[in-house]
Amino acid sequence: MEKKKKKKNIILKVIGGSSILTIAFVMVILICVLMLFDFFGAKLTKEKIQDNAEYADAYTNAVNKYLKDGYVPLQRLLYFHLEDTSLTLDALYKMNQNEEQKTAKEINEVCEDQRVKNMTACSENNIEENSDYLIVSTGHFNLPLDKDFTVTSFFNEQRIIYGESNVHSGWDLAVPAQTPVYSVCNGTVEKVTFTQNENIPYDQSGNKIGNLITIKCDEDYEDTYYVVFAHLYPNSAKVKVGDKVTHWTEVASVGTTGHSTGNHLHYQVENFNREKIDGMKFIDFTMQNPNVRFEPTLPANNFSNEEYIIQ
Repeated sequence: MEKKKKKKNIILKVIGGSSILTIAFVMVILICVLMLFDFFGAKLTKEKIQDNAEYADAYTNAVNKYLKDGYVPLQRLLYFHLEDTSLTLDALYKMNQNEEQKTAKEINEVCEDQRVKNMTACSENNIEENSDYLIVSTGHFNLPLDKDFTVTSFFNEQRIIYGESNVHSGWDLAVPAQTPVYSVCNGTVEKVTFTQNENIPYDQSGNKIGNLITIKCDEDYEDTYYVVFAHLYPNSAKVKVGDKVTHWTEVASVGTTGHSTGNHLHYQVENFNREKIDGMKFIDFTMQNPNVRFEPTLPANNFSNEEYIIQ
């Protein structure tokens, strides 16, 4: 009888010990899962701006709607909008816009507004960490085009082109083929690469690079910037390496060479370390071509690159 009792106690101890181990194991797994959710959740808002197609469409439409008035960093607008979708892009645009100067307000000034002051985007650490999204336009450059255009892809947009996923390094500005392209700054032509003789995209030519021109903007500015124009029309280069250019110097014309889905200008800006940065924030929309009367009109919101694809 005593042996049975001892055996029973041993079995109970084993079962009890196993239960404790099982509970401990489950708790460890649960803690790990919660930590993962917290880690990825903290990044969700920032990544949604780049990865979520719905917001990519909203961003593109907002860019096209407000280009005429001057540039407010629209990543900033979406950052706020993601936290409170009841705040419309229209309301956020006005909140961020200095209407008298046609420039973006300083982010600290925007964050004085009761509607956004307690948002994550207005926290001190977040402003510093997300400077790419909250930076104010500096307005060094003129537009590279003097014709009405439509933004079809924006800086840092996550997209798939010809089956390859990539983060876009510049801005795509859609206009018809052979539209003139102008230097946005005073500087020196660093690179002229025209390897494609037909105005056809990558799926027909097999040429990823396409025709491009790089300008080193090293005059009038404290920092050095590099401007890249890509997908240019065959044999349209009007400059060569070493040439000096100024604002509104015509350098080439728009095409669809290389990794392209239709006629457009790829406008890309790099800093002195050759890191790709948001080139639109450098545009001063009041700088118009002195030789051309340019009165932009608002492009259609539901735009497709197919309008410019060569049949």
